[in-house]
Amino acid sequence: MTVLTLAGAAQAQTVPAPSPAQTTAPTLRQADTTSRWYLGALSGIQVVDYGAAVAGGEFGIRLRRNVQVLVGATHMWDVVTSNRVDEVNAFAGYLQQTQGKPASGSIDAPAWVATAGLRYIHETKVAVRPYVMVNVGMGRVEYRPTFILNALDVTTSVSQFGVTLGRDLLGPGNHLAYGAGAGLVFGDKWYLDLGARLTRINTPGHETEVRSISIGMGRRF
Repeated sequence: MTVLTLAGAAQAQTVPAPSPAQTTAPTLRQADTTSRWYLGALSGIQVVDYGAAVAGGEFGIRLRRNVQVLVGATHMWDVVTSNRVDEVNAFAGYLQQTQGKPASGSIDAPAWVATAGLRYIHETKVAVRPYVMVNVGMGRVEYRPTFILNALDVTTSVSQFGVTLGRDLLGPGNHLAYGAGAGLVFGDKWYLDLGARLTRINTPGHETEVRSISIGMGRRF
């Protein structure tokens, strides 16, 4: 009996323990850390036929990883064209000729442009992302001509001297605006945006084409 018991114990010691079931850890998909939306402000220089300042803001929401819907508003300090300046100077010359007194004219045209559009931004592993964009919206332009006759401002009474201003020199007015742009975004959560943009406004008489270079800052969320 003692021999059988020892033999059974020895046999139990030689039987290998069952190996635990091999399990494969699930592969975790890398999380998409691309921002869902962003908010930023920009400023810079815009040129029509003359240079002026520009400032504005943008808000964007991501549709897909590289595609965003954006809305923006921009204030342009002066979008007057050389053709409109020449027209005002011609009226001033007419005043001087018909009244026999020194006369001069000037004009500026501040504008607000509000647009919505799409932006394709190439998301990369480094904090530099190029982008292109297109947009369409509305531009509100206010033409502000001034006429000086014999050192007196006669702008509000210029019609008394035979000068009739057309819609291309009067405002404000709302007009279709559209454009495109490209640039580079530097940074991740807080970013710096360097861009170049072209905006066309369907103003009376002839279209106003605004070219701008801007620098912006913002936050991605």
